[in-house]
Amino acid sequence: MQLSPGNLIHHEIIGLETEVVDSSNFSQIGIKGKVIDETKNTLSIQLEKGLTKIIAKSHTHFLFNLPTGRRYLPGSKIQVKVDGTLLLSQPENRIQTKFKKSIRRRIDL
Repeated sequence: MQLSPGNLIHHEIIGLETEVVDSSNFSQIGIKGKVIDETKNTLSIQLEKGLTKIIAKSHTHFLFNLPTGRRYLPGSKIQVKVDGTLLLSQPENRIQTKFKKSIRRRIDL
């Protein structure tokens, strides 16, 4: 299954570019970089400067940049806003989980 905005929560998100767009911790808003590690409750994001920030998934909204996979538009990306509570589980278990349609509607395309 190819990575798309509708099935992002069922895929591996390590390696994707992301930005924190909303958080209960105001100092984390605006953090952007590449996801380098994921645990049940946190994402580790590597910033452009080489620093690594650990962000809690709960009470946070992330904006993921998905590659389009089109060779003739290499710079084009799809942006998807995801509520971090949808990502709250162990990555290997989240990939196998089936979500109800009402939960999938909480993903902003």
